[in-house]
Amino acid sequence: MERRKSLLKRAEKIQKENKNFREKKHRLLTKILLRIFTILIIAAIVLAGGYIGLKKFTKVRQESKSALIERQLSFCQELITAKYRYSDIITLKKSAGFSKSYSIIKYRGIIRAGIADVTDISYDVSLNGKKIILKMPDAEILGNEISGQEVFDEKQSIFVPITTQEIFDEIESARKQAAEDMIADGILNDAKLYAENIVRQFMLSIGFEEVLFSK
Repeated sequence: MERRKSLLKRAEKIQKENKNFREKKHRLLTKILLRIFTILIIAAIVLAGGYIGLKKFTKVRQESKSALIERQLSFCQELITAKYRYSDIITLKKSAGFSKSYSIIKYRGIIRAGIADVTDISYDVSLNGKKIILKMPDAEILGNEISGQEVFDEKQSIFVPITTQEIFDEIESARKQAAEDMIADGILNDAKLYAENIVRQFMLSIGFEEVLFSK
């Protein structure tokens, strides 16, 4: 009988020890899980803060880049990239019966071509701020002036005089024709290519590593 009581007490003791062990194990596991959960929350907060900070920094950097681009482009509102000198001779003749008049005049002119307003250039900057893609407006004739003229030979009759206005009109017609001929020869294409090279150097000088142009 005594032996049976002893065995029962021992069994109760073992059961109690097992119960205490399980409770300790449960508390330890709960503590570990809480610590892991806390670490995960802190990590999530840090990552979120870092992401927001990076996003704000990227936005500020992009805005700063954009302001710098606008300032660079505003330095040259009109960008002349091609200038050609030309000269020609025009001959005016008039006659009426036996009366004749003529004038032989040599004139010189200068044609300028390029981008009329550089601020019309549109662009897109990459997120890392290293690449920029620009779209250039088409080149235009920005100027076409007569720089000088001289009379080679002339003969005037009082019956059929050649007027100053007639000479002016003839030179004006030749001036416009000179511009059309140069456009046909590709002056505007050359001017746009030169403009792209100049703008490319601008962009490289402010820190871009890759500068591209879209069609």
